[in-house]
Amino acid sequence: MARIEEHVRIEAPVERVWAVLVDWEGQARWMQDARSVVVRSPRREGPGVVIRCATDLFGFVVDDDMEVTEWVEQRIVGVRHLGMLIRGVGAFELEPLPGDATRFTWWEEVEAPFGTLGDTLAGLVVVPYVARVFRRSLAALKRVCETAPA
Repeated sequence: MARIEEHVRIEAPVERVWAVLVDWEGQARWMQDARSVVVRSPRREGPGVVIRCATDLFGFVVDDDMEVTEWVEQRIVGVRHLGMLIRGVGAFELEPLPGDATRFTWWEEVEAPFGTLGDTLAGLVVVPYVARVFRRSLAALKRVCETAPA
């Protein structure tokens, strides 16, 4: 299992960052690999929310189905990836900072397919690629949150 973790300081209060984060369909505005996000469950908040993200993975669009497994209002959204290709767990974590700022952390633990070969490829190719996507996405999230109306 490979772990990827990135974080950013956002000059906006946790409430604003949370609102941008849980605007599921709006995630494609800042998530660099997301082409679209659709809620597939009747509920939109809390554990049990199911979403499908059409994700660009090395130039191919694949469905990344996820279920929210953890929900702490304005603090944590944890997910489990349910797909055949994209599997594992991850979370968005928000921490309030002095001066109405937020530390936003995005981490994923990815289960590579194909056993040892998959683990090796994940370490050499997938982890650096996904870490770069995370950094670009968090920079975009920062811009969206810092320019969003109060």
